[in-house]
Amino acid sequence: MAALVAAVSGVGVSSARPARAGDLDLEDDEPKDKKEVPQKGEPVLPLGPIATIKPHAYTLAECLSLSERNHPNLWAARARLAYVHGQLDEAKYTPYSYWSANATTGLLPTIGGTPFYNAVPRSALSQGFGSDFQPFLTFGVRGTIPIYTFGKIDSIKRAAEAQVRYNEWDLEKYRAQVRADVRRAYYGLMLARDALYIADDVLGKLNKAIESVVVKLEANDTTVEEADRLRLEIYRDELLARIAEAKKGEAYASAALRFFTGVQTAFDIPDEPLKRPENTLGPVVRYLTAARLFRPDVNLARSGVAARRAQLDFARAQLFPNIGMGLGFSYAIAPSATTQNTAWIGDPFNGFGAAVAFGVEWGLDLLPKNARVNQAESQLEEARALERYALGGVAVEVENQYATVAEAKAREENWDRAEHRAKHWISSVQDAIDLGTKEERYLIEPLRAYVFARANHVQALMDFNVALSELARVTGWDAAAPPS
Repeated sequence: MAALVAAVSGVGVSSARPARAGDLDLEDDEPKDKKEVPQKGEPVLPLGPIATIKPHAYTLAECLSLSERNHPNLWAARARLAYVHGQLDEAKYTPYSYWSANATTGLLPTIGGTPFYNAVPRSALSQGFGSDFQPFLTFGVRGTIPIYTFGKIDSIKRAAEAQVRYNEWDLEKYRAQVRADVRRAYYGLMLARDALYIADDVLGKLNKAIESVVVKLEANDTTVEEADRLRLEIYRDELLARIAEAKKGEAYASAALRFFTGVQTAFDIPDEPLKRPENTLGPVVRYLTAARLFRPDVNLARSGVAARRAQLDFARAQLFPNIGMGLGFSYAIAPSATTQNTAWIGDPFNGFGAAVAFGVEWGLDLLPKNARVNQAESQLEEARALERYALGGVAVEVENQYATVAEAKAREENWDRAEHRAKHWISSVQDAIDLGTKEERYLIEPLRAYVFARANHVQALMDFNVALSELARVTGWDAAAPPS
């Protein structure tokens, strides 16, 4: 019974259900319409509430799809990805955004004369509103087009692109983790229900044996003793205690799946037993290669190296000047002001102008810029070291998980054989009891062996499926997980 505890712990309340018939059902040879009537006062599983709305049975594929659509961590990762896409757009357009426009309008008094003959005193510009005021307008546009920046624009763009790739793999990392969590909860729910079916199946056998012993005791049959009845009842009480743990596991796994999928009402999964995965476990080198290609952590490290390299190129480009072309255009009109035609005197009220010029801008703080280059080189070396660590660490993780899968596979196969042998043992003892050559007390040992083997088998089935799911996560190769 310790195996039954391990099988259902950590996975939590639902109603009891009749045992599900299948390849391993102990009642395969008994009439299907035969119902066992519990004796007065004997403990039985409580009946659950009557369902008025049949819940939809979500398959594993549906749970995975809903989780990818609704899990909060994936929504957050998508928001971060959208943010860095905006930064990439900013990096593309900022070098060409050094443009500005200005416009001014208002009222201007009558202004005459020239710079050599001033017919209007300066005080006229600050006098109060009068009847000789007329509107004026000035408008201008100016900007700079970069021609050559020694790689500044290109390096910033590459750094932004690397940041986008980093967040894309960050999203994939969360997606792989969510898929592994969903599979673990899904198989955990199947395990809890299988444990309940096992307990219900064995409970029926125990009730039948206890009933037979009680009848013989009442008939003063000397082949049985009161200790036989007590031994069977104690084992039944122990089994009932384990059922509560299976219910807790069922409720816990169901709640986790509802949270992952976002489906809070009418949620269920198909009533199917845990099965051996159909995957063929390949050589470990296959999974190591997959991890180097698909594991998000490895690609995150590679994106980090690309971003640091681009930042180093930008720091080096900062040591050189920027070459660009300046463009300008202006227009002003003021009917109340006399137009000035002298080339050496600017006319702020009337005129049209356009200008094109080439220029160089060079910040001469070379020593601080060189220090920034050294900083960028150190950051690049750090990123390269982290990439080596990611590659080595992932290899260790993959090999460990591969060994876990191999162990779970071997354990499942051995418990499968033990379960079939225990089932055969029960059938042999039951036949002997029916023929009258053995007493009911001989049923306890094979029942214990069956429960122990069956509980460990379903636990091994879950471990096998979960181990393959985890292998898919650590390699980044989702095809390594059990088919959904």
